[in-house]
Amino acid sequence: MNPHKWFLTNMDGCCLWIKKAKSLVDSLSTNPEYLRNEASDANEVVDYKDWQIALSRRFKAIKLWVVIRRYGVANLVEHIRSDIMMAKEFENMAKTDNRFEIVVARKFALVCFRLKPRFEKDEEVSTINQKLLEMVNSSGKAFMTHAKVDGMFVLRFAVGTTLTELTR
Repeated sequence: MNPHKWFLTNMDGCCLWIKKAKSLVDSLSTNPEYLRNEASDANEVVDYKDWQIALSRRFKAIKLWVVIRRYGVANLVEHIRSDIMMAKEFENMAKTDNRFEIVVARKFALVCFRLKPRFEKDEEVSTINQKLLEMVNSSGKAFMTHAKVDGMFVLRFAVGTTLTELTR
């Protein structure tokens, strides 16, 4: 588990002064499927994930210690349980809606799902799911990522922020 995701602990930051950003990005860049998006692929944004040693950020234990002292273990446990409960609720909504399918079993607060193919070919279903992802993300009300599972484009719904709450 990454403390910056569930233990309310932000990531380290630093300042870099470089002449050629491209050299740094080329040497540190990672591009796994779940981090890909249209804006990054079109070079419309700066992906700062590529400006550091990828996916192995340094973590200072003092930050976690302060969070545990400030919030307490019981509150952190409740925070995690609440996120898992909301993910279960979303999973149940997707399961009971015959337009969707759960692609892999929910893990903690991560639900991987997609619109079910009805008559379309697999590549058309991927396009429809990509459009759904773009619509959700462009709404500004939620943000999801995607992955490929056995060649299928699937949506990743993850609960894990401090301000997320269940409303109807």
